[in-house]
Amino acid sequence: MALGSWSIAQMKSAAEHGDDVAYMPFPISVNGKQYTSVSPDYNYGINCNSSADNQLAAMLYVKWLIDKSGFEVSQGGIPIKVNAQLPDFLKTFEGVGLLYDLPTPAGEETLGNDVNNESELGVNVSGGLAKAVVEAAINGQPGMKELAAEWDEKWTAAQEKCGITH
Repeated sequence: MALGSWSIAQMKSAAEHGDDVAYMPFPISVNGKQYTSVSPDYNYGINCNSSADNQLAAMLYVKWLIDKSGFEVSQGGIPIKVNAQLPDFLKTFEGVGLLYDLPTPAGEETLGNDVNNESELGVNVSGGLAKAVVEAAINGQPGMKELAAEWDEKWTAAQEKCGITH
C-alpha cells in the first residue's frame, strides 16, 4: 500500500500481528543508487512578533520536541536530527538517498503535468499504473521490468517532446 510512514504506527496498532507490518522505500533508482521522496509532516516556527517570554517558551518547546519527545519515531517519521539512527521499522531506508520537493522554477510550473499528459501514463491521476501492475500479477505477465521499461520509454519520449533536456 503506498502511504507515508505516518501510517506505520496506526497499522501496527490495528493489526492482529503488528510486528508483521513493515515499510520500504518506493523503488526509485538512478544509476544504481536508490532514492525515495520525503516531505515534512509539520513545520514549526516561532512568532517574531510575540513577547520575549513567549518566544523563549516556544523555542524550548521546539527544542524539547526535537531532542527529547521521540514523537518522530512514535509517529513513524524519519528522525529530524542530522545523522540520527533510523528506528527499526525504517531500517530498509539505510543508504537510500532522500529527495525533497522543491518549488518549481519560474516558467516550468506545468512541465510535470505536460509530460504526464503527453506520456498518457496518468501518474497520480488515473490509477492506470496500479491497475496495470495488478493485471500483470493476475495474468503472470508482463513482468515488472517490462512494465517499467514501457513506462520509462513513454515518459522519456514525452520529456523530449516537451523540450526537457536535463
